[in-house]
Amino acid sequence: MPDRMWQWLEEFPMQLSHAATLAAEWPLPTMKPPTGIAFLGIGGSAIGADLMCNLFRTELKIPTVVLRGEDTPAWFGPGTLAVAVSYSGDTRETLTAFNKALSAGAQGVAVSSGGALKQLAQNKNIPHLTIPSGIAPRAALGYSSLPLLRILGASGALAGSFPDCASLARLLESLRIEWREQAGPGGGVSTRLLRRLPLIIGAGISASVARRFQAQLAENAKVLSVVFDVPEALHNLVESLDIGYLDSFNPVAVYLDDLDAPQRERQMMKAVRDTFQQAGLEGIPILSQGNNPLERLYSLIHKTDWISYHLAKLRSVDPTTIPVITAIKTSLS
Repeated sequence: MPDRMWQWLEEFPMQLSHAATLAAEWPLPTMKPPTGIAFLGIGGSAIGADLMCNLFRTELKIPTVVLRGEDTPAWFGPGTLAVAVSYSGDTRETLTAFNKALSAGAQGVAVSSGGALKQLAQNKNIPHLTIPSGIAPRAALGYSSLPLLRILGASGALAGSFPDCASLARLLESLRIEWREQAGPGGGVSTRLLRRLPLIIGAGISASVARRFQAQLAENAKVLSVVFDVPEALHNLVESLDIGYLDSFNPVAVYLDDLDAPQRERQMMKAVRDTFQQAGLEGIPILSQGNNPLERLYSLIHKTDWISYHLAKLRSVDPTTIPVITAIKTSLS
């Protein structure tokens, strides 16, 4: 019988469609144009902001940052738009940072499935989008990412109308059928990752997917991995590719390859791939699909999510539970 994580991955294309509908129909009031936007979140609730800010990094008209933790910078004030994203609505760090931002005079917007964040928003008459509950935050990425585009548009940070996600859902539906099977490409990649240290390489839109994949490998498959973010890795991490040293870790390179990336980006990815090959490291390419950046982004996400799931099954671990994280949260509460 399929477990909950399998079910959530199965439903991800539908989740994106529902998230797009919720976002497009969200009656956000007219905002005072901010001088800067800060997304406040942590863990699975923050990665959606990372993905959207990275995807539209060249189109954002005002400074936009993602802040994890309780502290807020001194530049927060009346010109700032603080966007709190907490799936449960009860994430202590996000609530603390959001209260600090509001106390500094920032405008507020919130996204959660309920909890204290929803109550705070209601008490202070702050726009709040209620998303469906009952999903692990890392599996609710559609709900914690697409609505952020609505906020960026309403604030004036991003021009254009909210994207039509119908073709995106169709693309992921086709990928779901192919990648959900252990005998399919996702299962094949997971077999090659078993008992090895994945070195995940991303650039441009795939850089944030690389960090998402690292988190999914950790939480779903309980596997440690290393992220090489291009071009940053070209200035430091590639110097560490000594095969004599790395052999003890049994590494394997995973290239998150956006085939429609700009030429310069493709050249840098090739430089990294050549360096890895010269060091004698096996490489596994995961290719983006789709007709626009949003589709290419989510195609990589859906593929790597399934890989993390299949690897969990190969390792006989539960992809749904996170006992170490839960124990730490309990001890700190």
